[in-house]
Amino acid sequence: MLISSAPSFIVLPPVGLTVPLWSWILWQLWNGRNKLCFENRVFSGMEIISKAIADAREWQSAQCSDKAVPSDVAQSHSRISSLQAPSPSPETVICNVDAAWDSLTLNSGIGGVFSGRKHCPELSPISDSRSLVSSALMTEAIAIRSAVMYAASSNVKSLMIRSDSQSLVKMLREKGSSPALFGILFDIYYFALLLMLYLLFMYLG
Repeated sequence: MLISSAPSFIVLPPVGLTVPLWSWILWQLWNGRNKLCFENRVFSGMEIISKAIADAREWQSAQCSDKAVPSDVAQSHSRISSLQAPSPSPETVICNVDAAWDSLTLNSGIGGVFSGRKHCPELSPISDSRSLVSSALMTEAIAIRSAVMYAASSNVKSLMIRSDSQSLVKMLREKGSSPALFGILFDIYYFALLLMLYLLFMYLG
């Protein structure tokens, strides 16, 4: 209930943010939980909020920087493409992703194949299976996240994701989110920002 109503929350002026803060708070809560479980480190509520505000400000500044510089320079920074995705450059890696989901068992499978750059033989196809996945859209999002994380960890700096999920591609191009996909989409945005990965999304209709 709280997560469902979170997009309507308003950040008060003293914080100095024009972007939503709730998603960053959830991310830091998740990070804090992991630190407690795996490293036995405890963060106070004030530390969680401070880290969330700092991350949100960094994200906001990155978006402003993209608008302030020419497009050929801005492509060196991490951002999600606009609704009209430009043609990929010769250095752009292309990944075709797909997913399958069984509504009866909630089992799913994902896959992705990389191409488009001379170094692509270094990037192996990705494949995985998951259980207890709640929807086909979530399965598609998991496939894209896997492709983004693998490419980013392989030092790819420009990546075009091609998917047949029109609604998901539209959401990613608009930097949108939804309560059901919050964690997955946040991972996509976060890894792109953290590792300076330029992302493009294309619908394969």
